Amino acid sequence: MIKAIIFDFDGVIGNTYDINFEVSKIFDSNMTEQDFIDHHKGNVFEEPKIKFKPEEIPVFFEKQKQKFTPEHFFPLEKILGKLKKEFQLFVISSTIDENIKYFLEIGHYDHFFQKILGATTHRSKVEKFKTIFSQYDLKAEECLFITDTIGDIIEARKVNIKTIGVTWGYHRKELLFEQKPFAIVDNAEELLNVINNLCNE
Repeated sequence: MIKAIIFDFDGVIGNTYDINFEVSKIFDSNMTEQDFIDHHKGNVFEEPKIKFKPEEIPVFFEKQKQKFTPEHFFPLEKILGKLKKEFQLFVISSTIDENIKYFLEIGHYDHFFQKILGATTHRSKVEKFKTIFSQYDLKAEECLFITDTIGDIIEARKVNIKTIGVTWGYHRKELLFEQKPFAIVDNAEELLNVINNLCNE
């Protein structure tokens, strides 16, 4: 039985593709859009395709924070409201905890989620999944992970969490198919239907 739904932030809840691409180019002017897409095919800290110097990482996140506005949220309020009535909701992200909390607060999305685990908590999503299992007495089979990148699908598979890929984020549908998530959806209503159908099996 599904008890918890874990959301990635960038590309799933927050429309940060253009922001992060623009900020990344500040540190690597030769970076192409394909480089940026490839950067998210694995863990962005452990297998980076864009090489940030250690001193550049906090600057990246500060500039990201300055550019993000409430208009950068995908319209997920209704689905999150419905899901919260039945499931525990979490955010796991490679963006730092402080930024995600700030973004959720200015968009009035913060009340939907029980816990935020970003890069400040740990740079490995595998370890962040394990933290949720431990702190909330959950098993992998009781969780779903909603993401937009194959790097995340790979990390979720390491702890046996089912993933649902969304096509409105960083990676196109064809790329998501390569890692065989449980399902791929094109909009929020379809996401809700897949979750409901899974829980009614």
